[in-house]
Amino acid sequence: MDKELLEKILKSGITVQGDLVMEKHVENEIGNVEAGGIGIQIVHGSGKNTSCKPNANADSLALLDTPEAQQLWEKAIEAGWVDAERQPTNRLGTKVAKAVFANVMIEKLNVPRPGYVPFEALWGVAGLQNSYSSGIERNVNGDLKKQIKESLR
Repeated sequence: MDKELLEKILKSGITVQGDLVMEKHVENEIGNVEAGGIGIQIVHGSGKNTSCKPNANADSLALLDTPEAQQLWEKAIEAGWVDAERQPTNRLGTKVAKAVFANVMIEKLNVPRPGYVPFEALWGVAGLQNSYSSGIERNVNGDLKKQIKESLR
């Protein structure tokens, strides 16, 4: 990326975050970043990672804005799982806890696959499905799922 383009991006209000790339294995590769190079991730104004396809995010987020979803969000806010902006509270302090909450919502709303995408877009996290799969077998997470389901009845 040339210096002028980078300066233009920085002045536009978009935050640029960079990391040294030690190994080349990138999940969603946009450019060719070789090992030892610098990988740059562009994060829109909210500070949350978003897809380069804004319409895809808008479509997936629409699944969380139905009247049925609004009723569940209200219950989740009352129970203290999320705040008024639908962001996880400290009751969902781990990535697995967020994934468990998302899983309950996916089940209740019949969100089509890939069901975790709207939550990842809303919360600015990735890999919720993997976190759920790796963490649900623990008793504490199974109990958390039961608590969340009970509070969203």
